Amino acid sequence: MIFTVQNLWPSEPVPKTLLLNDVLAIARNNNPEIIAAEKKWRSMEARVGSESGWDRTTFSYETMYSNRERVIGVSQDIPFPGKLTLKGNIARREAFMSRESGQAKVNQITAQVKSAYAMLFLAHKSIEIYNQNADLMRRFAKVAESKYVVGKAGQVDVLKAQVELSKSLNMILTLEQEKETSQAMLNILLNQDPEQELGAPEEPKIMDIDWDYKKFSQIAVENRPELQGMSHHVHHSKAALTYARYDYLPDFMVQLKRRSADNPDMDGSNEFMVAAKIPLWFGKNIAQSNEAKYEAEMGLAEYQTMRNMTLWTVKDLLVKVKAAERLIKLYRTSVIPQTENALKITQTAYQSDRASFLDLIDVQRNLVQFQLEHYQHLADYTKMIAELEQVLGKPLTEVIK
Repeated sequence: MIFTVQNLWPSEPVPKTLLLNDVLAIARNNNPEIIAAEKKWRSMEARVGSESGWDRTTFSYETMYSNRERVIGVSQDIPFPGKLTLKGNIARREAFMSRESGQAKVNQITAQVKSAYAMLFLAHKSIEIYNQNADLMRRFAKVAESKYVVGKAGQVDVLKAQVELSKSLNMILTLEQEKETSQAMLNILLNQDPEQELGAPEEPKIMDIDWDYKKFSQIAVENRPELQGMSHHVHHSKAALTYARYDYLPDFMVQLKRRSADNPDMDGSNEFMVAAKIPLWFGKNIAQSNEAKYEAEMGLAEYQTMRNMTLWTVKDLLVKVKAAERLIKLYRTSVIPQTENALKITQTAYQSDRASFLDLIDVQRNLVQFQLEHYQHLADYTKMIAELEQVLGKPLTEVIK
């Protein structure tokens, strides 16, 4: 029985190759977490004007003595000079913090997309390797059968080939499930239906970069959004402390009234009043000042903690990236070519009765294992690069310019 999979979107054929840049562009535009973070930043940015502006002006109309006297008034609360500017600075720092938080979310989703893309690539490659192995086992089985017919091999060789073929087919089924899971994860990050069919990812490339720790650590300290956000938090706390001290100073209220009345002596008269709101009870002000002071000190400590963790993470990732890079090159230039050559020699030896079928199977198993390990290291390398870019706060393509 032949099973076919129907495309859920027949009007949009699945591309043969799934390009990473296209995937990242879709995630940047469609991921709901990124959209929510950007909207929050925009709302915090708009809040700056409301915090630094004056309160509403009050207009009033009064009638007295059975409408024989009418008073029109206008009054305005006026904060002590400098308070509104400080409130605006506090709100501006909050907007900066929100902006950095939004950028951190973009970097996080970007890293997750690249990791999911790498896992989908690994699943595709693993399936390809096991399909090739299954084809090879079929050929081995035919060779074993032909030798069995002429009495140069036992039936056990044929059975071994069939067992190895069954193992490969079983692994393909398992890897198909892993591919579906990786594809679903990537679709979710792209805000698409989990069952949306995706093309095969392109193979990641090894980057020709001098992995200099001092350079990368400096870039991370200067650009990581989480660090920049904590820096803005420190300045925000300092501005809040200054505002708390300003709150010891009085606020004012001015009021102007104009009266019209039946009495000629009162008609057309004006009243002007200036009032001051003086904080006579300082307990609240002291508590607010202490709160802002401790928050500023806490912000400095948290910034230093994050800075230290950033430096360690950069070092840790650089060590792992360089190790993965060396392993990938070793597999490509030495391990896999040597094993492929050994397989050819063993296959020829088996056909000429100079090697056993078990020797042939062992070499083929090693080749499959080494190929899988190679692509696993390549996927891990890609994921670590994504993590490193997240810590640096910018893609490596910008770092190496």
